[in-house]
Amino acid sequence: MSPLNPRLRGAVRAARGLIRHGRPPRSLLFGPLSLGDDLLCTTVLREGARRGRRFAMMTDRPELFRGNRDATQVIPIDAHYVAALRRLGAEVVQPYYGEAGGPILADMCRRAGLTGEIALRPYLELEPGERRTGRRFPRQVAIQSTCLSAALPLPTKEWGAERMAEVARRLGRDFPLIQLGAAGDPPLPVQLDLRGRTTLREAAAIVAAAEVFIGLEGFLTHLARAVDCPAVVVMGGREPPEHAGYACNQNLVGTVACAPCHLRDGCPHGLRCMGAITPTQVVAAVHGLVARSPARPLPAETMVLS
Repeated sequence: MSPLNPRLRGAVRAARGLIRHGRPPRSLLFGPLSLGDDLLCTTVLREGARRGRRFAMMTDRPELFRGNRDATQVIPIDAHYVAALRRLGAEVVQPYYGEAGGPILADMCRRAGLTGEIALRPYLELEPGERRTGRRFPRQVAIQSTCLSAALPLPTKEWGAERMAEVARRLGRDFPLIQLGAAGDPPLPVQLDLRGRTTLREAAAIVAAAEVFIGLEGFLTHLARAVDCPAVVVMGGREPPEHAGYACNQNLVGTVACAPCHLRDGCPHGLRCMGAITPTQVVAAVHGLVARSPARPLPAETMVLS
């Protein structure tokens, strides 16, 4: 095969992209891997739209952006098209945040060139019909057992499915529980097991109708915030809530000398920070959140970027 052929194929794909999608002056691209990071881009889209600095969104998950009025358009990811846009002088922002420092949403907005006051929360728009189908029980609670099925699994975020099962056993006396996640996630003793049986938007609707979501730091926690469902999040000690959490949630941390560590794997202390959090604490946090019954939409933290 001639070495010219791959270049020719790339040029054809770039031309196709330009014909279909034009040359948006400004686009946002995180990448094809992480669901949670794509969802967090909705914060940048909202804050950009508020300032008249709107972005097109490049994503392989257009369902996350259905009904989103902040993006000028939603475009499939294609490296050849991206390269063509850059050659033509268009701006393609990749808001990769750092592992340490302030809120990751603030870091993403800063990398997109945004300044002033921002709301630290993502967004997902559900239609009324979707919201109706999300309610399966009165006073339902949504729960997950693991984050290891994520495209970028981080073992240091894991609390242990056996501990989450104990939480489910205790809460099942008071609430109908719905388990969300991938088909291969460890099962929990719940009233309705929907592992691997929902679309992203169906999962969002179920969480939106829940009294509370219980889980780990990751996509479903960010999804809960995007649809204004309060959450109890077992965060441990990998990163502080100020970095990847939300103030409207109950963020449970393990206060140990080595935290925060920002390790992705290979904890030398056997995840002592996670072991410091007990099922009793999680159950109490759920009851406390439900008793307070926070008004929705949930209040959002703000931050001023200079």
